[in-house]
Amino acid sequence: MKLSPIRARLHAVVLVYFCAAAPTLAQTVYRCGSNYSDTPCPQALSVPTADPRTAAQKAQSDRATTQTATLAGKLEKSRRADEAEATRRAQAEAKAAPPATKTTHKNKPGNEAAPYKKGKKDKKAATAPLQQTKKPKLNKPQKPQSFTATVAVPKKPKP
Repeated sequence: MKLSPIRARLHAVVLVYFCAAAPTLAQTVYRCGSNYSDTPCPQALSVPTADPRTAAQKAQSDRATTQTATLAGKLEKSRRADEAEATRRAQAEAKAAPPATKTTHKNKPGNEAAPYKKGKKDKKAATAPLQQTKKPKLNKPQKPQSFTATVAVPKKPKP
């Protein structure tokens, strides 16, 4: 069975990792309160670090991990293909949609009988005063986002 170059590199990296991690498995680990260390502290507890699984259990776990990684790769590839298809559909729908119509003097309501004449300006539009818009009040107190109960303070009677 010939492996692809990427898969061969992945196998080599995993092999190097396990070879480098092997000496650390034999070290003693100490628990000092809620911290773990390789150096003992006063009242330290020794923590067992040996893998209690059998070789068959470890092989089964490794196979399950490989299968999960393979499935994750397939699902990612499928998701990317679905996203690309959705993008293509959206672009096709945007191209197929009719362009927005502009409102001109001919199709405005009430202007059916007023044809556009080149060179003449509408005197009413030129002399009409600009509409005044209200300016926002900048110092207006804002209503709170949450409810706050308040009690009115009674006024003192005047003597």
